[in-house]
Amino acid sequence: MPVTDEDAALAAIATLEHLSAEQTTALQAINTILHNDEPFADIHELFAHYNVLYFRKLLLPRVEVLWSPRLTLCAGICELSRDASTGRFTRIRLKLSTPLLQYRPRSDFINTLIHEAIHAYFFVTTSWKHSRGDDGTGHGVGFQLLADAINNHGNYNVTIYHTFHDEVDSFRTHVWQCDGPCQSQPPYLGLVKRSMNRAPGKGDNWWARHQAECGGTYTKIQEPAPTKKQLEAMSTKERAGRQKNKLDSWVAAGVRKGAKTEGGTSDKPIDLVEDKTLAGQKRSRADDDDLLRVEKKLLVECPICNLKIAESDINEHLDTVHT
Repeated sequence: MPVTDEDAALAAIATLEHLSAEQTTALQAINTILHNDEPFADIHELFAHYNVLYFRKLLLPRVEVLWSPRLTLCAGICELSRDASTGRFTRIRLKLSTPLLQYRPRSDFINTLIHEAIHAYFFVTTSWKHSRGDDGTGHGVGFQLLADAINNHGNYNVTIYHTFHDEVDSFRTHVWQCDGPCQSQPPYLGLVKRSMNRAPGKGDNWWARHQAECGGTYTKIQEPAPTKKQLEAMSTKERAGRQKNKLDSWVAAGVRKGAKTEGGTSDKPIDLVEDKTLAGQKRSRADDDDLLRVEKKLLVECPICNLKIAESDINEHLDTVHT
């Protein structure tokens, strides 16, 4: 009969009843690291000690541990690595999220490290057939048994799900809004937020249900500003298109706001430049008629350098300065 997660969990828990000399040494090393008052800890060193203390020395060298700067939707992940030549899963990669964990208390990254190590342990002991559990996430009876035992033994707080919701949401900068009935239905109100630029579509497991129950169309309403490298990679036409879209939206906002006048509001854009005489010129009756004045113009902000430019001159400014 194949080993289950529960079987593997009980085997690991049994080793905690009477620690071996090697486990005791690992425990002492872990306590030294956890109480050294340093803000950071070496994940590879900790992982090696946890491998001895809690996981029957089965994780190394099969499991690779690393920080991931691209992991933004979860604090950690344990993934199988397939051998290119044989097609078999031969290694396990354990990743911790740099963006979500680097500024949080050290205990958060340690709890996440142990959480993912439990998954890795089950992948090793159950012949790469880690049980997905009742909820389909791999956090079944076996996971809960071993996590509870480790929490009680070392006073950890290994949980099934993390609570870093604000951090995760801060990276979901690509946003789409549905124009159908679901835009008035909580909790999502027709919004889809993602950290990557992938529009809602058939690849989403909820798409068919959305089409049947709502049928609305998603339109992108927010995205992060392009990086300098992305701007440099754009063609002149693409950059011009982005500039035109920003200018159009800016002017449209001014029209909607309207300029306040003595009896109400005007539908015209707000003028940001007043009529003024040229600075430093003495005014006299003799030259009143010849006095030069700056023409009243609408100023707009350059989307690249933020310089205020007359609306009629913005295209020339973009062509000559930023092309």
